[in-house]
Amino acid sequence: MNATQVRKTALLALFCVLSTLSPYCYESLAAPISQSLKRSSSSINFGVDSPSPSLSMQGSFKDFSGELLLNPTKIESSKIKLSLNLASAQLPPDQLLQAIFLQTALARFKQHSGTFESTSIEKIRDNTYLVTGNYTWMKRTKRTTLPVQIIRASPAVTEIKLLLDGAVQAKDLQPETAQLAPGIQGSKGWAQATLVFVP
Repeated sequence: MNATQVRKTALLALFCVLSTLSPYCYESLAAPISQSLKRSSSSINFGVDSPSPSLSMQGSFKDFSGELLLNPTKIESSKIKLSLNLASAQLPPDQLLQAIFLQTALARFKQHSGTFESTSIEKIRDNTYLVTGNYTWMKRTKRTTLPVQIIRASPAVTEIKLLLDGAVQAKDLQPETAQLAPGIQGSKGWAQATLVFVP
């Protein structure tokens, strides 16, 4: 959606308010809005807390993208798709040992990019939703649910936040990673993202 279309949508919304929200307005405003992730305004940070100091780390991903099909009047019918390049992980200079381990681990994988595509969205409280979908990496697909908080949602800009945390289990590891560092099992990992989508 370009700037002209955004202005038209805003004017239509104002018209609907002035005309007491006629059925025509409901139908028009319910049309899905296509938005793309604005990487310069977004961030994805991650961390691993491990019993082994050499495996504990905090960093961020630099290469990611996403598409959002937003229904402002019914968020539950919206769709989201995210892609993340694991090889774009960066650690600060004071985590040199962890950076070497991370790059060694990633070098064992032929594919570094993973994708998440939503299949359903459920509202659990004001501005907070559970987004369920399929996460695919290394030709393996796993059903995943993400807790998402919507900061703002409009035709002009949509901003969401998500936070994941939990223990690393053996069943979650790729064979290559398990062989490289068996001690990583039982570590606690987390990821925090702020994602901004614009037309």
